[in-house]
Amino acid sequence: MDNYPKESVQAVLDALLQEQKGGLAISGKKEHRLNEAIRISEVRLLGEQGEVFGVVSTADALAKARQLELDLVEISPTATPPVCRIMDYGKFKYRQAKKEADAKKKTLASGLKQIRIKSFRIGQQDVAIKLRKARQFIEQGDRLLVTMMFRAREHHHTDLGENVLVDQFAKPLADVAKVEQAPRKDGRRMTMALAPLPNLKSILAHRAKEEEEKRKAALAAGLALPEKPEEPLPPEDEDDEEEDDEEEDGEDSQK
Repeated sequence: MDNYPKESVQAVLDALLQEQKGGLAISGKKEHRLNEAIRISEVRLLGEQGEVFGVVSTADALAKARQLELDLVEISPTATPPVCRIMDYGKFKYRQAKKEADAKKKTLASGLKQIRIKSFRIGQQDVAIKLRKARQFIEQGDRLLVTMMFRAREHHHTDLGENVLVDQFAKPLADVAKVEQAPRKDGRRMTMALAPLPNLKSILAHRAKEEEEKRKAALAAGLALPEKPEEPLPPEDEDDEEEDDEEEDGEDSQK
């Protein structure tokens, strides 16, 4: 590589480094040019394992790729000449899509909590417990996905499920959360996404200040501070409802 122009050597190194980091250099393009779409007369060719073949005619590079039953992919179009690599482009696209999907899942899961409701016939005590848990998630800065299940004939009453999500969760939490995704039904599930308000921190700080001022005023007046009523504990199977869902799937299949 000593006889190659410095900028061309750097283009090859940059292309290889970019791939090692998990993707090819795209140079602002969403798709790579490949095979017959590469119209320039010469390219700097890399092999499937990163071997450097140097500058060759595009026709020879394409013939070599075809001989290996692979694709010729332009990975650095701005280099002089452009850098191309022999690879299985279909496999590359599949891996890239999988990486993006996994990254998206991790991003969503990192700040996303979920509350599941087994039916729109949920009792008020259960609503209160789940609503308190939902408020706790929102106030600690998490996004929230509220999922409602529909069983058998309940599928014909999606409006009742939507009413529960909106009236029992979205509206009571409107002081700290906004609806990021309106209730949407997909199969046996209806989901609604809530996100903390942009000014949530200042809202909570103002609320805490007001409560502290009320407490001080009550103490100064010699009034007894009201004791907080003991709240029922959340159901222990809150995180195990997926298992219940799987059991329901099994019941449905048997039916």
